[in-house]
Amino acid sequence: MRYNKNVLFGGLLALSFAASPLQAAVSSSEAARLGQDLTPFGSPKAGNDAGTIPAWDGGLTEPPAGYEGSGQHHINPFPDDEVLFTITASNMDQYSEYLTDGVRAMLETYPTTFRIPVYQSRRTHAVPEWVAENTRKNAVNAEIVGEAEGIEGAFGGYPFPILHGNDEEKAWQVIWNHLTRWRGVSVTRRS
Repeated sequence: MRYNKNVLFGGLLALSFAASPLQAAVSSSEAARLGQDLTPFGSPKAGNDAGTIPAWDGGLTEPPAGYEGSGQHHINPFPDDEVLFTITASNMDQYSEYLTDGVRAMLETYPTTFRIPVYQSRRTHAVPEWVAENTRKNAVNAEIVGEAEGIEGAFGGYPFPILHGNDEEKAWQVIWNHLTRWRGVSVTRRS
């Protein structure tokens, strides 16, 4: 009889873990980093040591010169930027550590026409303060539920600005961040 109770207890314990959300949210102290050493959406504010990635300075918060309003193609906010270098099939070995297998395959398949012009890095992403505030709240409240087919505890901002958990959990967090990203107050599409 004792064995049956242990099996029953173990089974109930296993089911309770299976019914739990995929992961818990981050701590309040970790979420407090958002807007401090992390951007409001979770990336490091500082640039890299090599200087190839600049520090985030708040992003583009005003329309660039020449912007003609919504419904138009976006204009280049940096029209004076020049190509620093171009990666081609003939020099791709020099940059191989930065190239994915797919990009390498494109360079090899189309050696005379496929090329990658490389420009100065920019960090232009910005969100309204209310989205940043919701994102801070989401960091401590958002959870993936079920078989990763839903989220709860998130509203009006990025649900997982600070990735946490194992690789599978982080992958789902990236997907949900993309699906629920802020894209403006409204969108009109015609097809």
